[in-house]
Amino acid sequence: MKKFLFALLHVTRVTRIIAWLNRNRVGILCYHGVTGGNQRPLEDPYKLHIPLSLFLQQLDYLQANFRIVSLPEFLSARRERRRLPPGSMVLTFDDGFRNFATVVAPQLLQRGLPATAFLVTDKSFAAGSSNGFQGWRAEDDATYLSWKEAAALAVKGIEFGSHTSSHPRLLNLSLDDARAEFASSREAIIRHIGHTEVPLSYPHGQTSEALSNLAASMGYTCGLTTALGLNNGSTDLFALRRTVIASDDDLATFAARASGLTWWTDKLLQPLRAATIRISKPSSLPALTAKELDI
Repeated sequence: MKKFLFALLHVTRVTRIIAWLNRNRVGILCYHGVTGGNQRPLEDPYKLHIPLSLFLQQLDYLQANFRIVSLPEFLSARRERRRLPPGSMVLTFDDGFRNFATVVAPQLLQRGLPATAFLVTDKSFAAGSSNGFQGWRAEDDATYLSWKEAAALAVKGIEFGSHTSSHPRLLNLSLDDARAEFASSREAIIRHIGHTEVPLSYPHGQTSEALSNLAASMGYTCGLTTALGLNNGSTDLFALRRTVIASDDDLATFAARASGLTWWTDKLLQPLRAATIRISKPSSLPALTAKELDI
């Protein structure tokens, strides 16, 4: 039903109208992996790996309808209180799967599109040392970039950030343990890749005021969540919103997500959702998030 609605809005260009209305807000897309196979992997319960053919359609759509800017450019504009061009969009990729090097990066570099990849640094450290990209293999969807591979991509202009050392659920950690995750990962990226300005992507997209303050105090440039929505000049730089792209998003659904339509839908449904939960659930239970409801 949802995809049918998005298809209807796409064909009637309502999605483009929504994108125009949101043109002065900056979207940040959150990808994970892109498989070189014709279909997403069978063992992909979280819908992380998008088929290459669909990813290419999405890049075509973005280039035709948005202006892709780098995360550092977005942060620079925020620091300087400078407005970015209308329709600006940032591309990010979480986890550091090796298919970022063998599938994603060649497409981005060919098109001249900037992007930031966030590494789980313990996994990168343990990966192999080869920096020869000889085409996609199925195992690239389950293995991770090595430091040499990441450094080779950084030389070509790809930005890298921290996804912590071990990808824990930060809300379950003490602040001391979170500090260790943040410090170890940031130091590893500086040492192996040479970037001194390091952004942070919170594992599972979750943070708290204390965690965001901690990340800021440790020298990170920003913190990215997966809270649904777009960003403006007042959005907390250490609680930036992103739109997660799933492997089964067709082009119309992708267009709806990129435009901010799903964010608007979520805002409109919040009163109804809250009322429904009050009626059907005990008051002690928390409200479901937009991500849990797959809005």
